[in-house]
Amino acid sequence: MRLLMPCLLVAIAANCASSARILAVLPTPAKSHQYVNQATLKALAARGHQIVSYSPFYLDKPVPNYTEIHIESKMADGGGGQMSLEIFKSFIDASPVGGAKVIWGFADIILGQTFEDENIKKLIDSNEKFDLIVLEMLFSQEAVVAFGHRFKAPVVNVHTFGSFGPVNSVSGNPLSLAYIPDYSFPYSDRMSLYERFLNAYSVLSSLHYYYSTYLPRQEAIARSAFKDPSMPPLVDMLLNTSLTVTNINPYAHYSHPNSPNVVPVGGIHLSSERKPLPEAMKKFLDDAKQGVIYLSLGSVVPENILPQEFFDNFINAFRRLPYRVLWKTERSMTQLPEKIFTSKWIPQQDVLAHQNIVLFITHGGLLSQHEAINAGVPVICIPFLGDQPMNAKFYEAREVGVRLNFNDLSEETIYTALTTVLNTTKYKDNMARLSRIYRDQPTSPADRLVFWVEYVLRHGGAHHLRPASALLPWYQLYLIDILALLLATASVSILFTYFIIRKIYRLIFVRQMFDAFSSSKKKN
Repeated sequence: MRLLMPCLLVAIAANCASSARILAVLPTPAKSHQYVNQATLKALAARGHQIVSYSPFYLDKPVPNYTEIHIESKMADGGGGQMSLEIFKSFIDASPVGGAKVIWGFADIILGQTFEDENIKKLIDSNEKFDLIVLEMLFSQEAVVAFGHRFKAPVVNVHTFGSFGPVNSVSGNPLSLAYIPDYSFPYSDRMSLYERFLNAYSVLSSLHYYYSTYLPRQEAIARSAFKDPSMPPLVDMLLNTSLTVTNINPYAHYSHPNSPNVVPVGGIHLSSERKPLPEAMKKFLDDAKQGVIYLSLGSVVPENILPQEFFDNFINAFRRLPYRVLWKTERSMTQLPEKIFTSKWIPQQDVLAHQNIVLFITHGGLLSQHEAINAGVPVICIPFLGDQPMNAKFYEAREVGVRLNFNDLSEETIYTALTTVLNTTKYKDNMARLSRIYRDQPTSPADRLVFWVEYVLRHGGAHHLRPASALLPWYQLYLIDILALLLATASVSILFTYFIIRKIYRLIFVRQMFDAFSSSKKKN
C-alpha cells in the first residue's frame, strides 16, 4: 500500500502535466454541426484536457473538464421555422454548381453576431493562455482562425461534412475532381464525362471566388475584430493549420486519399451506450411483429410551412402496408391510424438499434447517414439541401436505399419506394455488409482524434504533417507551368521548323527561277 500511493501520485501528476488547455470557438448555428464539434471536445475532455468552449448550443448534460460559455446567435435560435415555403423550395431547386457560395453567403451574419458578442470581445482582450485552438473555420467563418495567432497556439480545424474544395485546398489534400463530387452534387464516384466537367467547373470556379473575393472580405472582418497590426495575412494563417479532422468514415464513404494532416473521424458522435427508450415508444416498437418504419426529416425542414398534402401522402401510403410507423414530427395530426406513433423528439441512435426497425426514411443528413449505416438499416432518402443530394446518391450507388425527390412526392411514389426497399432483399443485405465494414476499424474515431490532437501538442503544431501541396501556387501544383513550357517549346519548334522549311522552299524556288531565267536567256 505504501508503494502504491507514490506510484498513484506520480501517475496523477504525469496526467496533469500532459493535460492541455484547449479553446474552442464554434459559432456555427446548426445543431448537426455542433453534435460533431461537441463529440470532438468531449473526447478530448475525457482524456483529461481542459476545454473552454464558446458556442450557441449547450451540452445536453455537463461534462468534467468542459467549461461552456454561451455566445448569442439569432440563426441558432430561429432555426428553419422562419423560412417560407418559396425560400425552402428555392434551396431544393438551386443549381449545385458553385454550391459553396450558398454557404459563404451566411458568413457575414455568423461572424457579425460572433464578433459583436460580449463574451467573444472579452476573450479577444483577455490574457488567457491556451495550448490549442479548435475551430470549424472553413464553414463560413475563416476569420476565426485569427484566434490561433491571438493566443499563439496551434489550430485544429473540425470539418463536419464530406469533401469540400476549400478544405482540400488549404490542407493540401488532392481535389480528386475525376471521382469525388463537389459536396452539393448528386453524383457518385463514377461520374460521366458531362458530370466530371460540371464537377471540375464547380470546384475550380468556387476556389477562384474563394481566394479572389471571399477571403479578402474575411480578412477585413478579422482585422476589424482583432485590431492586431502584427496579424499575418489570413491565407497564411489558414495554411498554418496543424490538423483537420473530418466527419467521414474512410471505409464506408467514397474512398478519398488524405494527406497526413487530414484525419477522418466520422461517427465520433455515435454512442455505444444504449439508453432506455421512453416506455410508450418502447412498447410500440417491441409489439411490432411485422416491423417498424422510422421517419425523421431532421431539424432543418420547416414542417410548419409544408402543405397538409405532404403529410397525407405519407399517411395514405403507410395505410397500405402492414408495418408500424414511428414518426418524428412537430406537426400536430389528428385521426392517425393506430399503427402510426408520432413524437416531437426521438432518440434516433437508440431507435435505429432496435431489432424491429426495418426501414429509415431520412432527409439524408450526414449524421443520420452514419447512424443508419452503423445500425445496418436500409433507407429511403428525401434530400433537400446542402450535401443531402450527394448522400442520397451514395445510398443508390451502394444499393442500400433509394431516393425520392421532394417535388415528386405523392402517395404512389412513396408507396413504390417503400415496397421497393422492403420487398427487395439486396437493400437489407447490402446495408448489413456496409455496416460490418463501417464498424471494422483499427481504432475508434475518438481514439484516433485524441492521438492526433495530442501528437500536434507533443510536436509543437506538427507542421511536418503538412504537404508542400498546401503551399504551392496553383499553377505549380497542377503543373500548369510545365504545360505552358511544353506548349511554348512545341510552339517555338513548330515556328522554327516552319521558317526553316519556308527558307529552304524560297531558296529552292529562287534557284529554280534563276535556272529558268538563265535557260530562257540562252535560248534568246
